[in-house]
Amino acid sequence: MEETIFEELRASGNLPTPAGVGMKILQLTRTDDYELDEMGHAIMTDSSLTGRILKLANSAAHAKARPATTVSESILRLGSSTVRDLCLAFSLVSERSAGSCTAFDYEGYWSTSLARAVVAQALSGRLGVGKPEEAYICGLLGDVGRLALASVFPDEYAAILSECLNQSPMSCLAKEKERFNIDHGQVAKCILQDWGLPETFAEAIQQSATQRLLEGGEKVEHSLSGILRVSEALGEILAADETASPTVWKRLGVQFERARNALDMGHKPFEAFVDGCIGEWINWGDSLDVGTHPQRRVVDLLRLVEERGGEAEDEAKPGPNSMSTPAPTPKPAPKTAPKTAPQTATAGVQLRSMDSDEEQVHILVIDDDPVSMKVLEMQLKKQGYKVTSCANSPQGLKIALETCPDIVVADWQMPEMDGMDLCRSLRRSELGRRMYFLLVTGKGEKDVIVNAFDAGVDDFITKPVLPEVLSARVKGGVRLVRLQRRVDHDNRIMKRQVAELGVLTRKLRATSLTDPLTELPNRRYAMKRLESEWSSTLRTGRDLSLVMIDIDHFKSVNDDYGHDVGDAVLKEAARRLKAAIRTSDEVCRIGGEEFLLICKNTAEDECSVVAERIRSSMADERMVIPGFDRDLTVSLGIAGYEPKLKSFNQLIKLADEALYAAKEGGRNRYICSADLDSRNEAA
Repeated sequence: MEETIFEELRASGNLPTPAGVGMKILQLTRTDDYELDEMGHAIMTDSSLTGRILKLANSAAHAKARPATTVSESILRLGSSTVRDLCLAFSLVSERSAGSCTAFDYEGYWSTSLARAVVAQALSGRLGVGKPEEAYICGLLGDVGRLALASVFPDEYAAILSECLNQSPMSCLAKEKERFNIDHGQVAKCILQDWGLPETFAEAIQQSATQRLLEGGEKVEHSLSGILRVSEALGEILAADETASPTVWKRLGVQFERARNALDMGHKPFEAFVDGCIGEWINWGDSLDVGTHPQRRVVDLLRLVEERGGEAEDEAKPGPNSMSTPAPTPKPAPKTAPKTAPQTATAGVQLRSMDSDEEQVHILVIDDDPVSMKVLEMQLKKQGYKVTSCANSPQGLKIALETCPDIVVADWQMPEMDGMDLCRSLRRSELGRRMYFLLVTGKGEKDVIVNAFDAGVDDFITKPVLPEVLSARVKGGVRLVRLQRRVDHDNRIMKRQVAELGVLTRKLRATSLTDPLTELPNRRYAMKRLESEWSSTLRTGRDLSLVMIDIDHFKSVNDDYGHDVGDAVLKEAARRLKAAIRTSDEVCRIGGEEFLLICKNTAEDECSVVAERIRSSMADERMVIPGFDRDLTVSLGIAGYEPKLKSFNQLIKLADEALYAAKEGGRNRYICSADLDSRNEAA
């Protein structure tokens, strides 16, 4: 049954399909007697694909071998079937484009797929299950069924995604099955089988789709499907949008912890493993031009889970299998904003490359009577239209889906498939729904006309066809075609403006929270972040400490060297501060020569270790920059959270008092607020 339904999906012409070199290799390897040299030559015609194949051939899994320097060596090392499958996967990524399913996050899809791929590759090597390159392929293509449904049924699938926003994976699969008689796991399996990928890949991907979320206490199954399930949990949180709902972040946090338990790893080894995957994800993002989060590390993920997921405490708690899909909000500015795919050919909808209403209209004429077809073709060409003709409906359907004509003029009575059946077939696809369909019929009976309009026909004309009547009927279609072009043109402009506005908004947001001189977070950001950490501390009872930092005798720097040199000193001091702190800490410039370090999950006495490292990094190395050469020190005041404190402002005040005491005590030192309390009690 699913194979039959898949054939109907494939007939739409909108399924994700490898293109370029990927399609050439697919054709070369349809049989088992293909030549490896032919495959190698095909790969080498694409320099970027060549580089990616070499990169995988020289990955960590083959670190002990001599580096492969040619495609031929890569094929021998990885295996011809693996290289073939990699080429198909990479070409699919390279040919990606933004589609018309409004609720489907295309950028997020590719980012998550890539994250899942690198995690699957790493897990395969770590667990010794299969070949890492094969796990990489399955991770990259694991969700291709969802992309296919979004491409073939953009409107219907958008509705399903909206309905499943906070529902379980099983609910989403059930709705897909109910609406399309096939779910995305089955579609993915059929696509991989159609491309000739190993059956084990298809089965593993379908199985992981039906058992998506990890259960509490579950251990990873040493199989390809088991690897894909853990990879899904980790890949999703790696690529998650920071603006996703608290419910989403709460679920991601649960899955993150369950993935660690499933792998039976301690916190530190697990975090190191995930950080390694993040680095690889970012590298592959550069190679494939897929957006990633270059500044993201495990500590950032845990912070987001704690901050954003904690906000879901007051919401209804999801069940153990709950799932919510992030709404298609714009992704946070990726490391390199991925190149925008050309909007002239989107998944499921092909738009004209010209914006003018006067662009020539393309008409497809389908008639099994050669005389009638020739007459229609001549009359339409006289009126200035671009005309393509064919003699049967199956061929006409293929041409229509390949060339996307503006208007289809088809005879009603034809063998194999009549005009109404042809219209019904076209209307099943997004491309076909955009075409103006004019039915030529020898009968004008009421029943025929009613059935024609029920089949999706826009207008009809009876035989014998009079040139004046044909011209009038076609002009009605041309008006709609040009109106649609204008709508497409306006939509392209709107999408471009929205994208530009999103970039500008992110830049403005970043600017408003960043100190322009040192490029550290500014006071405004520090207060917002501290408010968030304070709320988290009150809710969880975890430690929180602050370090107030002041550059000693900085006024003399400005007085003796000038403000330009003073600015350079501040920039160098900021660089040293960032280098000295832990990845979980955050340093902000809050004014003049003052900095604030926020140390979450850190008690006051533990914070003294960080403070001493900062102090020594400044004092032990003479600051030598253009126009300035002298020793520079800092004074630091430390304060930790205490239950008696009413707000984070009081915590700041305690740190400030400790800083003042450090400066009074001779500078180039740190003092803890607790030490001040002890002195006061002794006094």
